[in-house]
Amino acid sequence: MLMKCCDLCGAENQDETKTCLRCGFEFPLVIRSDIRDEAILKKYDGKSLEEVKRVLKTQQTLLRSFLENIDAKALRKEELVTLLDDALGFLRVPLALGVEDEILFSQQEASFIKLMLTILNRVDSDNGGPIATSNTYIKMANALQAMEEPGHAMNMIEKALLINPQDKDALFVKAKLLFYIKDYDAAKRCLEKLMEKGEHPKASYLVELIDQLNS
Repeated sequence: MLMKCCDLCGAENQDETKTCLRCGFEFPLVIRSDIRDEAILKKYDGKSLEEVKRVLKTQQTLLRSFLENIDAKALRKEELVTLLDDALGFLRVPLALGVEDEILFSQQEASFIKLMLTILNRVDSDNGGPIATSNTYIKMANALQAMEEPGHAMNMIEKALLINPQDKDALFVKAKLLFYIKDYDAAKRCLEKLMEKGEHPKASYLVELIDQLNS
């Protein structure tokens, strides 16, 4: 019988178990390739999977070339933000499958995200602060968390909160990141701040889980 170990409390659970029998932690779902393929086909109805993948690969290659040569382009800040958002659009399928799940990026996608991170950090530094929308930084944080880059993900979410300190999505992503690195007290404070703004079932669940872990 296949078993898996809970990352939080260390208890062993049967492989098909959805929540830890000891602490109640919800195990992430693995996004299988066939699920991704199904999502792609829904997005591009009427085309074969191979056609869509070929088009996406060509478009991403062109966009990567543009990003890599961005220093040679005389782009306004607004144009650069649009370009980066378009780049994130190529990741809409894995990101749309749920940030609570274990998103499996391909090697090409992971490389693309790292390129965007480098450019975004450099341009933010040149401009003395975040240039994109809070939603752009939230998407980047989700992608980087899925790539197990919590430090870079936290940097992105802090930029989102600089733009809008009251952004509920950004606050929840920050809480999840703090929970992921096991800073439970800070995560709980962030969740309580979020719940002051209204009912939030996912935040409530995470607070309950933190209380169980701290008891």
